[in-house]
Amino acid sequence: MRLRAIVLILRKDGFFHLGEARIVKSFDGWNGFGNRKVKAVYPRAGWGVALILKPSQVDEDFGVPTLFLTQEQLEAIQEAMDKSDELTHRLLGRGWFHGKRPYFKLYELM
Repeated sequence: MRLRAIVLILRKDGFFHLGEARIVKSFDGWNGFGNRKVKAVYPRAGWGVALILKPSQVDEDFGVPTLFLTQEQLEAIQEAMDKSDELTHRLLGRGWFHGKRPYFKLYELM
């Protein structure tokens, strides 16, 4: 697989709002999904980080989808994760203390 883009996607009201997706980094000129919604299985609102991929020769050679990442790509993914947390906090109007990446502002602890 090749990483085409790192994208922030809004999930709200039971749908992914692909028309509102924000491209964090495009590696090959990928420019978005177009303006549509897709039903989401997970019900909670928030922003998620999606990796847009395309097949490559190594997938065929190895017999399974395989993705090699560069340091630049890893750093861009981490930046996208941080931005996703900020956007979700803004959307919800609060932080959260559960899950694998709890996120809250200091004033929320006071």
